[in-house]
Amino acid sequence: MTLSSDPTSASRAPGSRPLDAPPLDAAPATPLPRGFVPLLVLAAVGAGAAQMSAALLTLTLKATELDAAGAATIISLSSGIAGIFTLVALPTVGALSDRSRSRFGRRRPYLVAGAASFALGSTLLVTAPNVPVFVLAHLLITLGFIAAGVTTTALLADRLPAERRGPAAAFLSLSTAMGALLGMAVAQPFGADLRPIVGIPTALAVVAMLALAAVLREQRSTQARTPLRLGEVVGIFWVNPLRFPDFALVFTSRLLVFCGVAALNGFQALYLLQHLHLEPAQLGGAILLTVVVNCGLSLLVAPAIGKLSDRLGVRRPFILVAALVLAAGLVVASVATSFPAYLVGCAVIALGQGVYFAVELALATQVLPDPENPAKDLALIKVADNLPVTLVAAAAPALLAIGDGQNYSALFIAGALCAIVGGLLIQFIRGAR
Repeated sequence: MTLSSDPTSASRAPGSRPLDAPPLDAAPATPLPRGFVPLLVLAAVGAGAAQMSAALLTLTLKATELDAAGAATIISLSSGIAGIFTLVALPTVGALSDRSRSRFGRRRPYLVAGAASFALGSTLLVTAPNVPVFVLAHLLITLGFIAAGVTTTALLADRLPAERRGPAAAFLSLSTAMGALLGMAVAQPFGADLRPIVGIPTALAVVAMLALAAVLREQRSTQARTPLRLGEVVGIFWVNPLRFPDFALVFTSRLLVFCGVAALNGFQALYLLQHLHLEPAQLGGAILLTVVVNCGLSLLVAPAIGKLSDRLGVRRPFILVAALVLAAGLVVASVATSFPAYLVGCAVIALGQGVYFAVELALATQVLPDPENPAKDLALIKVADNLPVTLVAAAAPALLAIGDGQNYSALFIAGALCAIVGGLLIQFIRGAR
């Protein structure tokens, strides 16, 4: 691995980068193309639209079309397979991108491949005659989303100086939520017609990813490609926490904070039905309103906080504040006795998420084990976004069983405690402020 060799490196933790470090590959021969950051964000948002419209709507519609009675089973099977695939594919795609020696660059081929995967997966989803093809379509859409996420976050670290990453990192962190809103918005006029509600978000993703690939200029790597040894294969899925403690702290912190988010998101629908006693017919509108509040407030604060963090040259204090605000929102939601009160809790959580997303990814880019090859390690950071869903699902039955068997307060407060611990852990990082 290539680490910093500057004279002050001995005083920093291994795998850390100073806030004023130069961009990793911004050689004069590869200046940033005009509109690079907007296209970077647009590619991530387009991918989010294609992925989230499938996750929230079109997969359910297609499963119902295949077997109305067994739709829930089909979705559960496909989502389980896609979840396992995601945990393996994220660091694998990142490592392959880092090792690419193509004359087209390290990132561009994966943008093009991701766009192709989206296009093929969406076509199969519309036309799938049976469950196996449905699952294959789900996996291809997931692969397109992974390729987009891995390459856009890697390009953030590749091409932008550390002191300019805040706003771009904020938008990339919110791109899935922004994509969800965009995907659902374009689907509304078409009802249950799969062709436009699958095709339009997919077209947005494909065009945006190909546009970024078209303007991207990358220097061909001069490093020789060596065969992967067994230890390196294992290393795709593992970073030694003793050798790279800052990276381990960022991963663990993100995992815990996202456990807090997953405690609410994973059980929101049941909470609204069982605790706040909403009617099933009201559920869709209520959840849409929470998404609008969450995304709207997060977008309102994240870019400004990202810019302020860049200007002040600090990340850690913002993350602690974000975790505390997020935890407070979970507590408010846990004691809500009406939907408006619950919505207040969601708004507080959205403010915490906005601050968190504004700085956490930017901080992660500063503590990478191998700064010259960031895609694999940033993909591992993204694994911390997915694991909490499984961890919370496993812990939730025991927490809900406290008392009357529907103790959502215990679940949400446990999530709040996880978020607070996650915010505190960040303060022990030595390689970034």
